[in-house]
Amino acid sequence: MHEAAPGRPAWSRPADVAILTFLAGHSAEYPAIVANRIGMHAPHVEARFEVLAERDLVEPVTGEVVYRITERGQRALDAGALPE
Repeated sequence: MHEAAPGRPAWSRPADVAILTFLAGHSAEYPAIVANRIGMHAPHVEARFEVLAERDLVEPVTGEVVYRITERGQRALDAGALPE
């Protein structure tokens, strides 16, 4: 079972902040490209995108599943804390 790091919600994983940070510097991007740029496996990043989208931190912008960071995601990144 996964144990949350101090100061991080139980649902989150280390990849989440890396994904949000990457998207904050780009308009929108495919999960596979984000995975390549942040040095993580594409299937893991794709799964994390789904979790982040469920929490309204990213959103798909096309039918091809290209994501961008939401205002809520940007606020969380700026605050240095993902929401519970």
